Amino acid sequence: MLTIAHLSDSHFGAYDGAAHRTRRVLDHVDALDPRPDVVLLTGDIADHGAPQEYRQVRAMLDERVGGAPLLLCPGNHDVRAAYGEILRDLPADRGDDPINEAHLIGGVKFCMLDSLVAAPPGERIDHGQLGPDSLEWLDDELASGETAFVCLHHPPVDVHIDVMDPIGLRDADQLEAVLRRHDNVVATLAGHAHTACAMTFAGRPLLLPGGLVSTVTLDAEPLPEFTGELPPMFAVHFVDDGSTDSGVVTHWRALPDR
Repeated sequence: MLTIAHLSDSHFGAYDGAAHRTRRVLDHVDALDPRPDVVLLTGDIADHGAPQEYRQVRAMLDERVGGAPLLLCPGNHDVRAAYGEILRDLPADRGDDPINEAHLIGGVKFCMLDSLVAAPPGERIDHGQLGPDSLEWLDDELASGETAFVCLHHPPVDVHIDVMDPIGLRDADQLEAVLRRHDNVVATLAGHAHTACAMTFAGRPLLLPGGLVSTVTLDAEPLPEFTGELPPMFAVHFVDDGSTDSGVVTHWRALPDR
């Protein structure tokens, strides 16, 4: 059994309680027995992409003892230079190329895609795009044949929430074409929408864990569009034997913020 703890949208620096909510969920996940095989944090690690926000994240991660490997990818609130230098130990002068990473955990490959669209300093572009180079990278990684999960920040399909759908992934059709060439992909795991939901993409599950820092509510709900009053959410995915044939079972958890 492969067990994946899936977190997203920590937004360190958004407000005073953001780091506390993430730490509480991460502590809870790290205390699971048996522990997950891997923990994912699918983007919007920081809220403003400021170096001090990433240093706070790095300090929290460095304090973990005995936790499962934690894999990251950037989101639209992140800034590649500070994200790469402080969290991924990349050279400060590496440029602004996407930070795509593939990790093999227990024989299963996790393709962590960078769907961030770079913006001028002090600005932010909220929709996502992979581009030809990242799509080619993914195609090559999946061609190696290991059972795989494709992970990115921006969902490649609408979640039917008005504030989120215009800022999803712009080249979803091209991503779908890559995935349909490879039958070793179990599921796509994303974030960004701050809502826990399940969909289908490229004939396989597309799963979002909800938001750590806040929740984006449904258009029909008599609630604020964005709220920190609801508890932080995360997901736990189970896959029998790491096999694409067995599918994936997902449990969502709301952890009281106390």
